[in-house]
Amino acid sequence: MVICAYCKRPATDTIVAIPHRVCLEHAVEFWTGLLRYSQGRSGPCVKDTTLCACAACEARSEAEMRSRTLRSARPSPGDHEDFAIGLAS
Repeated sequence: MVICAYCKRPATDTIVAIPHRVCLEHAVEFWTGLLRYSQGRSGPCVKDTTLCACAACEARSEAEMRSRTLRSARPSPGDHEDFAIGLAS
């Protein structure tokens, strides 16, 4: 059985570091620290400031355009209103 590289408990998890076999407590400590480090170094999201040409931004801009169109359209006529439909000929 492999033991943790940092203490003498059994190594039950793997992390992306050398040594890679560690106990659960040290694995949680590693992943928590890595997430905090990566969140602290990341800048503002590009999608919050401008839209790029990726599929997610294009879908977002299409959804925003549809919602703007729906907000600007007048409500549909009720059942009590008559309206004409042109015949195709």
